[in-house]
This record gives sequence, structure tokens and C-alpha cells, in this order.
Amino acid sequence: MKANKLKLITIMLLVILIIMVGFFGVYSRENGRMKNTLKDYKYAMDIEGVKVATIELDTGTKEIIKDKDGNIVNGATDEEIEKNGYTRIEEPVNKEENKTQDNYNLTKEVIKNRFDKLGVTGYVIRLDEESGKIVLELPDNDNLNNILEIVTTVGKFEIVDADTKEVLINNDDISTSNVYRNTTAYGTEMSFSIEFNGEGAKKFEDITKKYVTVNKEENKTAENNENSSTETTENNEEQKTEEKEKKVALKLDDIELMSTSFEKPVTDGKMYLTVGQTATTSEQLKNNYAQAQKMAALLSTKAMPLSYNPNNNTFVQSELKENTTKTMMIGIAIVIAIVAVFLFIKYKTKGIITAICFAGFAAILLLTVRYWNVELSGESIVAIFEILVLNFVLVNKILNNLNKEKDNKKAEAKHVINMAIKDFTFKIIPLFIIAVVFVFATWTSTSSFGMGLFWGLTLIELYNLFITKYVLKYLNK
Repeated sequence: MKANKLKLITIMLLVILIIMVGFFGVYSRENGRMKNTLKDYKYAMDIEGVKVATIELDTGTKEIIKDKDGNIVNGATDEEIEKNGYTRIEEPVNKEENKTQDNYNLTKEVIKNRFDKLGVTGYVIRLDEESGKIVLELPDNDNLNNILEIVTTVGKFEIVDADTKEVLINNDDISTSNVYRNTTAYGTEMSFSIEFNGEGAKKFEDITKKYVTVNKEENKTAENNENSSTETTENNEEQKTEEKEKKVALKLDDIELMSTSFEKPVTDGKMYLTVGQTATTSEQLKNNYAQAQKMAALLSTKAMPLSYNPNNNTFVQSELKENTTKTMMIGIAIVIAIVAVFLFIKYKTKGIITAICFAGFAAILLLTVRYWNVELSGESIVAIFEILVLNFVLVNKILNNLNKEKDNKKAEAKHVINMAIKDFTFKIIPLFIIAVVFVFATWTSTSSFGMGLFWGLTLIELYNLFITKYVLKYLNK
């Protein structure tokens, strides 16, 4: 009997601790002030507020270099321009003939795909089909400037012959790009892949066979042997010409990122590039990751048909945020009070102890919302209150069944509770299915409702199996 009382007291103290943490938080002193160390609630845009950014068509000009036949020449030096009689021409960054509704819509689609690749959710893209101006509504994000840089980069990627400037591969040959992280004894390396589609993989394999790295040590030995022989200077020059290393250049928006050659053929259709130096500090790692993420987002999507510039961005504060958490907490407190009064009147001591357990469940539910990617929105808050009602239905059923069986000496409390939970579980299976379907919905409000419902239902099962069941079992002994 004493052992059961000790177990009951231990569980109830744990429940009270959970209530204190869930409802009031855990505080520590930071910069002379007390701060709640629990993770903040994540709010949906309609509650948090949104960053509104406007991007507009680039109205500037760019310099184009053309040869005598009117062909565009890329990468020509001043000396080459003067020597070959090339012409410098200023033309609009966005030509009038390219400012079409189709290109505006394609730009919007590219931006959407980049948001998805970056993991940005809850965004809204508004396109003015007359002017091409685009207004972006985004959740409050510390990386907004980086995101805007990525979505306003044209992203024209090319692999070209370093000498002739012939385009060998472009965006159309790429399937996707991903970020990779490798931790070594010297630090952390960030890299990104370029994964080619079927046709692109064949082109890339041919490139790696043609643009081969020349072993300099072997060349040096060959050259020394050549110089010691009696062959003519003409043959020496022929040998050097044949062994000259051919390279490709990787370009983004006509800016050369690097030039390289390949030690051996690549047959898997993938190219891996390291970003920056090995990171030994969190700041270096953050910068390298941001750069790798940018390249992955650009290479995974098409190049934008038009060039845009960010115009301005502002934060529009929602009036709901300040009152949402307070209102939710008051609502939960009222539900707990009603449940406590009802259970005490109907079940006396068992009822009040079960009410404390019910409050513990509500506290764990709030902690789950904080830590399990549940956005607080009107829909998810409705889901939270639905979960509280369902949990009340279950605990009331358990207590009612225990009362019915109290005169049955053969009936064990543990078995009665298990049967009540089992019966409840079968009845909520359809709700589980609905929750899972909603979680994967593209509409954010529906997804947040589904997420809240899913974790709530899961928590009902686990909490009542491992807390409520044992509290009532020890009370019945």
C-alpha cells in the first residue's frame, strides 16, 4: 500500500511539474532580465504578420560586345575588342519583346519553385500581369534579404569551353541540385551537387572524357626526355600543343565561377562542388551553407526569363499576435476549470486527481505545439480545443467504467482502463486518417489544423496509457 502511495505521489508531482513548465515556462537570467528559455510558439502569417517585398523589372542597361557579323562575344578583353574591331553596344537588360504575360507567369513559377526548394512556407505571390511587378508576402524571417537575393537572381547557368566559349551545358540539362555537409577532423565542408537529367548526364560524361586533367609531373618528365633526344624543335612544339590541358568554365549569369578539368570520366551524371574553405566557426559554416543553399535553389529551377530588382520590403504587423497566446491560455484555463468542477462533482477524489492529470495533458499539448512544428493559427487553435474535448471524453469514459465495475471484485482497474482506451482508439481512427491527409495539404491553414490534430490524438493515446492509467490504477488499490 505504501509503495502504491509513493508511486502515485511521484507521478502527481511529475504532472504538477509539467503543468508549471507548460503553462508558465522555464526562466533564466539573460542580460539582467528574466527570459523564458522555452522555444517560442510558431505563428501562422495571419497571426504573426508578414514581410511584404516588392520586386520590379530591371529598367537598367547592359553592355553587349558584338563582332563585325553581329554575333555576341562573351568575355572579350579591351585589347581583343580593339584588335578585332568589336563593337560595344548598350541595350536594355529586359528587352521590350520579352516583357510578355507568358514570361511574367514563368517568372512567378520560377520564384514559387525556388521558395519550395528553400523550404519557405506560407508565402503568397501576387503578380501584376500588366506591369510584371511582383509582390511577395512572406512569414517573418531573418533571412529575408538572402531569400530576395535568390529569387531575384536570373540563374542562367552554363558550362562552356574555356577557350572557345562554346556552351556545352545549360539549365535545361540539370535535373536538381542538393546541399551536402561533411564534417572532418579539420572542420565542416559544405558542398552542393549538380545532378543532370538523362541528356545532360550524357553531355557531361562526354565533357569529362574530353576535358581531361593533364598530369604535370608526367609532362615535365616527357619534356625532359624530349629535350635530351635528337628530335627537332618542331616536334617538341607539336608534343606541347597536343598535351595542352583543355578546361571548361562554369558560369552563372555570364560571371565565371571557376574553371576546371576532370581527372577521369564521370558516368553517374553528378558533379559536386565545395563552397568556400573548411568552416571552423559557426559564422563560417552559416555563410558557406547560405551560399550552397543559394546555388542549389538556382540550379534546381529554370533561369528566369526576365531580370528583377527588389524595390522595398516592409513588415506588416498583425493585430492578432499580441492577444492570441493570452486568449488561448485563458480559454484552456476555463476548459480545465469546467472539467475539474464536473469531475469533482461526479467522481469526488478520483475526479479532482483526474482533473489535475487533465491539466497536465493540456500542458504537454502546449509543449508539443512549441516543439513539433505546429503553427499557431485559427485552425490549429480550434484543433487544440477539439483535442481537449476528446481527452475529456476519454477520461470521463474511464472513470465511468471504473464506477460501474467497482462492485465487481474480479474486474481489475488496469483491464477496465485498457478496454476503455482500446474502444476509444478504434473510434478515433477516422480522425487520425483525416489528420494525416490534412498535414500534407498545400493550404497552410489546413496543414496547421492537421498537424495540431495529429499530434493531439497521438498525445491522447500516449498520455493516458502512461500517466492517467497508472494514476487511476493506484487510486483503486
